[in-house]
Amino acid sequence: MSLYKMKTALSVSFANWPNPIGSSEEIFASLLSLALNREVVVETDPHKVVDICIESVYGKKVLPSFQARAYRYLASHSKSGIDFANRKYSPNQQPSRKARYSIFFTGENERPPYGDWDCYLSFDLNSYGGKNAYLPLWWITSSDLIGPTISPYLGRPITIDEMLKARDVDFISRKKFCVAFIGKAYPFRMQAIAALSAIGKVDVYGGIARNSNRRAALAKFETAQKYKFVFAFENDLFPGYVTEKAPEAWATGAVPLYWGSDPAGYLNQDAMINLSNFQNLESFTERVRDVAGNSELWSNIANQPILKRKPDLDEVLSVLRKALAPLVQR
Repeated sequence: MSLYKMKTALSVSFANWPNPIGSSEEIFASLLSLALNREVVVETDPHKVVDICIESVYGKKVLPSFQARAYRYLASHSKSGIDFANRKYSPNQQPSRKARYSIFFTGENERPPYGDWDCYLSFDLNSYGGKNAYLPLWWITSSDLIGPTISPYLGRPITIDEMLKARDVDFISRKKFCVAFIGKAYPFRMQAIAALSAIGKVDVYGGIARNSNRRAALAKFETAQKYKFVFAFENDLFPGYVTEKAPEAWATGAVPLYWGSDPAGYLNQDAMINLSNFQNLESFTERVRDVAGNSELWSNIANQPILKRKPDLDEVLSVLRKALAPLVQR
């Protein structure tokens, strides 16, 4: 590759992302620029071939080619069967054919698809042969790890330094029991809210209650100032699946009522009440009852830092540099 080509900007596109993508474009362009030591520009024309395409799990996914589907059909009727060691024959989501390199990223609790991908950025703690790096959603939406950002959910910036420090939050001013900002009525989430409602009033806002505008993010922060607890259940329980739920509940000054699994050990379990640390919903609810009625217990939890250790991008950058080695500016 000529020196001229190495000095030109790289093009990146996004496929199967929530619409509109918003600040994600800038964040991921910055991440690629940091990893490759190159200028990166976003291409918005879906018909153009780009250097890198970052694909997610929304919208119309790219399925295996007709040739791959035909091979699988014929091979499935043969004695040898399908050669799944060849990634292109995988029935999973496949990368775009309009990019030199393809990266899979998910902000949902979905496993990286087995296919002809160059690398993955996901909630998974498995390396998948060195092709995957752990990149939980809260690093992107609810911290300044990659760059300064205002949380799209909370409407204010949250910094790593802030989350690593103890604080002084007032119990007396928080007269109300618990608030939940939720958009989807997952069954276990609703069971937990019902159990909590037996010990105190849980005010529910969001799409599920049809009583708030998702875009009014700042009101979420202001509203939560009145409550002792913020309901902060993940959509599902899977090792490493940690979104913005706990950090943003904590950032309101309340105690997060959490349900999630963080084997990487970033979250401070002493700064929340995590259902996954209890035997059942009943024992979890009993603990919440005890804390709600005791200002000292509540303050001991609320004033803890939400992080046990500082995250870094070393693994993410290493995986990107290895997968996109020909694009790295030395």
